[in-house]
Amino acid sequence: MKIIITKEQYRLLVFSLLETLVGKLSIKTIQDKWEENKHKHDYHDLYDESGEYIAAIWVKGNIRNKGCKKDLTLNDSFSQSLENYIPYYKHKIFSDVLIEYVYKYTKIKCDCIQYDYDYKHRVEKDDDGEKYEYTDAKTRKYNVKKKKKIKESVDGKSSLENLIHRFLDDDFNPDKVSGFDTNWGDPKILDLYRKHGSLAFYINDSASYIYYSDGTLEIMPWVFEKLDYYFNDLWYPSFKSWFEENSGLKVERIVNSKDNHSLLGESIDKNKKFLIDYLGEDFINGIEQITSQYDIPYELKSRLDYSTLRRMMNSWGPMYLVNINGKKYLYQDRDDYEWFMDSEGGSYVDGEILEEIGIGVMGLRFSDIIDMFF
Repeated sequence: MKIIITKEQYRLLVFSLLETLVGKLSIKTIQDKWEENKHKHDYHDLYDESGEYIAAIWVKGNIRNKGCKKDLTLNDSFSQSLENYIPYYKHKIFSDVLIEYVYKYTKIKCDCIQYDYDYKHRVEKDDDGEKYEYTDAKTRKYNVKKKKKIKESVDGKSSLENLIHRFLDDDFNPDKVSGFDTNWGDPKILDLYRKHGSLAFYINDSASYIYYSDGTLEIMPWVFEKLDYYFNDLWYPSFKSWFEENSGLKVERIVNSKDNHSLLGESIDKNKKFLIDYLGEDFINGIEQITSQYDIPYELKSRLDYSTLRRMMNSWGPMYLVNINGKKYLYQDRDDYEWFMDSEGGSYVDGEILEEIGIGVMGLRFSDIIDMFF
């Protein structure tokens, strides 16, 4: 049975669980540690109510993730506790609540969070045949302020592709490959492929997708239906790139195992058709690229002099003119955020325009439209 709760209900639930699990937080700041041992440190220490160390807040040094000022990094034992007790803890919605919880007791507003998850005990043999044991885990990083995973904010993917990759990472990572416990990126995957000629990827002991020697990736019906439910048919190319990045195997086509229908070749045209149907052909065709001050309508031109316009375009690239509900806006993708300016000189950078268009709730940026049609 699937139970759906609101975001606020989830926040209250997690707050309650954190109060039970860790209680009141205490902090030993960089200054506290300097006064204690006269050593310089780059991070504050965070402790739970019983005095157990649970996290560090990095405020200096190269250990911080890119673009982060106050980087909350969780201790392994604390991460494992979350894995046992907190629902949906691998997702950004949990990260937002944990950042809020830390702020409640420390008054430090962290902008990033990093933690490990999916811990697995491993037993391997060294070159001499001696066994050794270790714990393996995956790492998740979020820049909460930018609402993106950190490593994906600079990798050249569109925000839609990043959204789908995150969804696939959370729900579709295989735990077995053709019956073997094998991690993504493990050279054993290629060895298994060379030996068997095809590979079946399992999630919870169910075959989820199968790779064949001709480059065909066959998607099982339950995977297809779940992804289609969330992303329509926009997920096809993202699944291809996600699978190739993680497995090292080249995908030539994707097929639905239910009817062996080929999905991949049609995806780009279908994505465009979906956006045209959703936003309207007049809206798409009405977007104009700005290459000089002379392309800007009079009502907007008075808000930007030529030197300002040139400086903005030199810094962040081209601008676009778009008509939204009868009102004209200048648009520019500024990497970390998207900028809109209306004819009154008002600037919008927090997603208001995306919500008005209706693509914000879909996880899309305006740059996704630009990339696809321009």
